[in-house]
Amino acid sequence: MALGEKSISSPLSAIKNLFKKPVTVRYPNEELEVYSEKGVSERFRGVHSNDMAKCIGCGSCERICPVNAIVMTLPEGSEDTRKQYRPKIDYGRCCFCAFCVDVCPTVSLKMSKEYDFTSAAPMKLRDGEEVKFVMDEFNYLPTDKYDDNPGYVTGKKKKVLG
Repeated sequence: MALGEKSISSPLSAIKNLFKKPVTVRYPNEELEVYSEKGVSERFRGVHSNDMAKCIGCGSCERICPVNAIVMTLPEGSEDTRKQYRPKIDYGRCCFCAFCVDVCPTVSLKMSKEYDFTSAAPMKLRDGEEVKFVMDEFNYLPTDKYDDNPGYVTGKKKKVLG
């Protein structure tokens, strides 16, 4: 039988699949139970987490980012010194490659297992305001909010620089 030709047994193969257990997970009603603990893989690369006390503001994460998703910014209420700058990540551009985590000399930048990065837009926004709201919402200054659920952390044990 050539490719694309129908067989008389084609409907039977469809009926056979009706009685098989589905492979998909109906998230959020069901949890994924594939690994040793519930949820995603132990090395899953989700939302970034940054320990602000360890971060020295060196900017190496900004320089290594292949898609220029990281910009070093000054958090509100900080004086303008080089050590006060922190990475701000644009999740619209981020490809979750974790190069920034690998190059961090103080191991302050990590990637958590959190993958539900959502926000609800206010209903009273006009067209231009909605686009600006979404652009501002996905530019995220990582903090230690997701530090208790680490996914990908660099394997370095000692400082690389200095």
